[in-house]
Amino acid sequence: MDHVSLTTPEPSERPVDGTAIRPAVDGVADGLADLDEVTWSSLEQLGRVLQVQEAGLHATLVAVLTAAVELIDGAQAAGLNLYEKGRFAPQVVLGTAPPLLDELQQRTGVGPCIEASREQCTIAITDTRRDERWPAFTAQAVQLGVLSMLCVPLWVDERRLGSLSLYASTAEAFSATATRLAGLYATHAALALADAQRTDQLHRVVANRDVIGQAKGILMATRGLRADDAFAVLVRTSQQLNRKVVEVAEVLAATGALPTG
Repeated sequence: MDHVSLTTPEPSERPVDGTAIRPAVDGVADGLADLDEVTWSSLEQLGRVLQVQEAGLHATLVAVLTAAVELIDGAQAAGLNLYEKGRFAPQVVLGTAPPLLDELQQRTGVGPCIEASREQCTIAITDTRRDERWPAFTAQAVQLGVLSMLCVPLWVDERRLGSLSLYASTAEAFSATATRLAGLYATHAALALADAQRTDQLHRVVANRDVIGQAKGILMATRGLRADDAFAVLVRTSQQLNRKVVEVAEVLAATGALPTG
């Protein structure tokens, strides 16, 4: 993880210090008229950054977090996290507190960033000194000088991706306008993540096809097999060893011999 964190949510009535917080994407347009000219200009610049081809996922996420910390009133640190198949995986952070708090959540399996990711709802901690939902987390947050937080879910195309978290050194740092603006940054980050995941999946498919083709070619050349028969050998070996076909193919392509274990 570098040190520098999607189903369309239904409105949530999750209590937060006596108030109900709706998902950030619900009613994003409401209140945006309050944003000043500098903020609108910065949003436009961020949109252009995210449109640059070959910008790279890491650079894109760093741009999102940097802009969020600079422009969202109250934010002094930020983190972007993935939540896939029950695993909480921090990706990019800005500031010293987020990685330490992320590590605690990974170890305990509970915390505001995990809940925002898993439940796809916005979680606000207005004062870590008084919030009782995650005692171990808030105790460490206070020690690190974090007195309020805002965790916004990342989602796109009905897929849950994770959460964008903002940290402040003062209590009640995030206004309603800041919450809506955080939703916009979360949307940018989610789209960047989804695009990167699709690209990565495509690269893996192409790479797997290539290595299987190489392995088939070796079997055809060394054993005089036809293409279908060579592939059948790979499948049979994978079943015998309880390993994926691509793993068998990788060994054969690298060593010239089928794996034996």
